Amino acid sequence: MIRRETLTSRVFDYLIAQIKSGQVKPGEKLPTEKELTQTLGVSRTCVREAMKSLQALQLVSIRAAVGAVVNEPAPGTWFNADLFAAAIHSEQRDAQTEFRKILEGGLVSLAAEKADHLDFLAMSKSIAAYEDAISKGEAPYQADVSFHTAVAVASKNPIAEMVWRSIVPPLTEQLKTSSMVPNAREEGLRDHLRIFSAITERNPEKARSAMRAHLENAERNWMIAKTGMPSRLPEDEPGDQERVAE
Repeated sequence: MIRRETLTSRVFDYLIAQIKSGQVKPGEKLPTEKELTQTLGVSRTCVREAMKSLQALQLVSIRAAVGAVVNEPAPGTWFNADLFAAAIHSEQRDAQTEFRKILEGGLVSLAAEKADHLDFLAMSKSIAAYEDAISKGEAPYQADVSFHTAVAVASKNPIAEMVWRSIVPPLTEQLKTSSMVPNAREEGLRDHLRIFSAITERNPEKARSAMRAHLENAERNWMIAKTGMPSRLPEDEPGDQERVAE
């Protein structure tokens, strides 16, 4: 079976080539999701992941009802893009993120089954703290950790919770660095809201799926952060990164 990361890298490479060659110039739009799925024979999920990577690398701006518009490359942009491409081609995986997928997939499923009123309150407070940090222009990594800790506590499994807490110190530093990637903070907030919604619906499968999507986003942002990108630039308009126009 072809791994999804390989398919995502195919889309990423194709779009990078379009931009580098000048086939799509700054100010012009990249092909739509529908066009790319038909041209490359990949899923929309792969296209969206590749687009998110291009946006985080500041190569494109994604605007609702408009699409992905190519930016004028800043100094160092191509170097960062080449480093990221090398990472996804070699399928480098972060051991901590891999372990989180194993651990937190189980934790969130249990939380959807066992969470009580106090657990919901703790998650809600962490989401509010996350929103407050964003509104102040601060990195919300502490609130991020608090949300995941609340999920672990809600699992009602003391051994799993203990294991989770053991990885919090190194994870905190990783989240702090990843939060500098453009749009990572807002993306993380949306992911937390989806996870929380699935837990309150008592839907373990939906919660597991939302958590996995969140951790894949977190992994991508961490890979981009490791390329040595500069800190955050001005954000796109609210909601612009939600979708690519078709």
